[in-house]
Amino acid sequence: MENLLSWIVATAVTAPLLAWYLVYIITVKMTRKKKFSFRLAVDLSTIFFILSVHFILIELVGKSFLWVILLMIIGAAGAFTVLHWKTKDDIHIHKVIKGAWRFNFLLFSTGYVLLLLIGLVHRIISV
Repeated sequence: MENLLSWIVATAVTAPLLAWYLVYIITVKMTRKKKFSFRLAVDLSTIFFILSVHFILIELVGKSFLWVILLMIIGAAGAFTVLHWKTKDDIHIHKVIKGAWRFNFLLFSTGYVLLLLIGLVHRIISV
């Protein structure tokens, strides 16, 4: 059982698009709500995209940039807090966290695709 769990987590970190798709398909089958399923899949797979970007950077560069990733996450949360405060005059922390988390999904999924392409090009050139 422990090996199965570690295999599932390793696969989700290695292929976060697969994790996103599986969460989406499973929740659509269970709830029949596509919009809800899409948002839940985004929310749950964000952590896998963040971890994937971290491990791809370690593989490509040879050192960890976890502190930069954490600063980006905190910076996004700060920016969303200020933006929400300026537009609404009152901070609803739940909406701020949701917005920042979904922005991180866009940021890190884009970073994942770019780093994946850079890694492929790097491997092709080195061979």
